[in-house]
Amino acid sequence: MTESEFQEFMITVGYRYSEKAKAAFNSFEGFKTVIAFSEKDSRYMLTVKAGTAQIQELHKKLREYGTKHKNYVTKAKYADRSVQINLKMTIDSDIDKEELKQLVHFMTELFKNGKLEPLCGVCARARKTGLYVVGKELVPICDSCLARKKRQYEIRRNKFVKKKQNMLCGLAGGIFGAILGASIYILLYQLIPTYGTGGVLILVLSFIGFVVTGKRATVKSAVICTAISGIIFLAAEYLAMVANMAILIEQAGGGIAVAEAIEVINESFRDISYLMPVINDTVAGIVLMGAAGMIYFLKRKLTRPLKISENVL
Repeated sequence: MTESEFQEFMITVGYRYSEKAKAAFNSFEGFKTVIAFSEKDSRYMLTVKAGTAQIQELHKKLREYGTKHKNYVTKAKYADRSVQINLKMTIDSDIDKEELKQLVHFMTELFKNGKLEPLCGVCARARKTGLYVVGKELVPICDSCLARKKRQYEIRRNKFVKKKQNMLCGLAGGIFGAILGASIYILLYQLIPTYGTGGVLILVLSFIGFVVTGKRATVKSAVICTAISGIIFLAAEYLAMVANMAILIEQAGGGIAVAEAIEVINESFRDISYLMPVINDTVAGIVLMGAAGMIYFLKRKLTRPLKISENVL
C-alpha cells in the first residue's frame, strides 16, 4: 500500500492523517489512537497508550479479537502500557475498510467499559493529553510534560543558535588537524601495523581542529573535514610508504636517499602484488572515514532537540 493509498484509506474510516509523521490518528473517549507502519514488524500498527488494573482480562479480549480476525490481525497485545495491534493491511480496500471499522468499534467498546484509562506517552501517568508530532512520531502528551519538553527544546535550540560558526578559522583548524593526524599516521606506519586506521585518525583530528577554531559543528563542516581528510590521507599514505622505504634503504647501507625511495615506490606501483595491499589499506581508510562521519551524523541527528508540533487533534 502506497502512502497516498494509505492516507485515502484511513480518511474513509474516520481517521485523520499527519503528513509529517506519515501516520493516521483519531481520538475515542479521551484515548489517542495512532496507526502507522512499523519498520520493526513490517506491519501497520495501531497503538494506544493506556493503563489498566485488569491486565489478564484485557489480554484475553485482545487475544480473542486477534484469533477471530487472524486474516487481518497478526498480533494483538498489551505491552509497555500500550495496546498494540499489528494489522495485515493490503490494497483490498473493501475488506480492509470493513475490518478496520470493526476494529475501531472494538476499541471504542474496550475504552467505554471503564477498565482502561488514557496515559501520557512521556510520564505514563493518567492525565488529560493532546496528540503532538515529536520528531516524526505522534505522541500523546499531558500539559506538564508538554511544557517541560518545550522548555528543554528552547534551551537546547538557543544554546545551539548562539554559537556562530567562523568558517575561515574552522577551515584553517581542520587543515591543521588533518596535517597533525597525517604526521602521527606516518610515524605510526613505521612502528606498528595501522591497517586503514589512518583515515579515521586524520578525520577525527581534522574535525576537532575545525570545531575548536570554528566554534560550531554543522553537516557542512563535517563534509568539508571529510574532503580535506580524504586528500591528506592519500598524501599521507604515499609519504608513509616513501619514509618506510627510505628507512629500509638506509638500514641496507645506502644512506639517506629520499629521492631513491620515491623512485623505488613509484616503480613498485607497477607490480600488482605490491599495489593491492596499498589499495586495500587506502580503501579501508576511506571506508572507516565514512563510518566515522556517519557515526557523527547519526549522533548529531539523534541528540539534537526534537521540535514538538501544536496539538493535532
